[in-house]
Amino acid sequence: MQPIGGDDEWKDDGFSAQTMEEENRILREENERLKAKQDKSAQSMHRALRMINFGNAVALCFSGFWSLLTSAFRPIVFIFGFYIILFSCCIGCFEFRCPIDLCTKFFLKNMGFMFRWQGRLAFYLFVASLVIGQGIVGLIVGSATIANCVLNVYVMCKYPEYFKMLEKENVEMAGQALEKELQQRVMGTVANAAVGYAMKEVSNQAQQKSNSIHAMMGMDEVDDMMQDGMGDLSATDFDGPMYGTQDVENQNRSLLG
Repeated sequence: MQPIGGDDEWKDDGFSAQTMEEENRILREENERLKAKQDKSAQSMHRALRMINFGNAVALCFSGFWSLLTSAFRPIVFIFGFYIILFSCCIGCFEFRCPIDLCTKFFLKNMGFMFRWQGRLAFYLFVASLVIGQGIVGLIVGSATIANCVLNVYVMCKYPEYFKMLEKENVEMAGQALEKELQQRVMGTVANAAVGYAMKEVSNQAQQKSNSIHAMMGMDEVDDMMQDGMGDLSATDFDGPMYGTQDVENQNRSLLG
């Protein structure tokens, strides 16, 4: 028996399956190219925003030095300028991705909020609030900092690929910093344990040697004393105790008589 529709229907079904497979392959390749293009665009955008943020940190640092130079020895302005320089240096090191482990360790211990975009945004706004009251230069730099925060939020909302990449990078940075910190602690613990064990072994060996030396010295002293005592005794000295006892008895009898 032949299937309904004959051989032509089988051929049509085979051709349709082959055509669908070819179309799916083309769609997969197109999606991969589109995803690669989006990833490349997100990376370019991420680099550009990092450069903008780093430039913002440089501007904040400049405004802090400007506040110091124009403070006219006013303590509150001088203190604000000092903290603006300090905070702007922290922002610059983080945005520049300083490769020094000490910087990563510092951020992990003291400024963990920098590994989340919400924390960085709040920190930018805080520094902008300090700068914006430091004269005309501070007003310009502070306004530019607020505009930069708005730009970062707009890009994260507009381009979800960039937002996902940013979140992934933050998690990786925090994880690497935490891993290095744990490795240092483990190595320090192992080193301290090894040093403590070695010092204990050395102390035990020294104590054993000291006990052996004291024991040997004690036996030698006893031997010397015995040899000296035996050398002073004569053969007749062994009868001394008997003669001595007889003399005492004779004396007692004379007294009683």
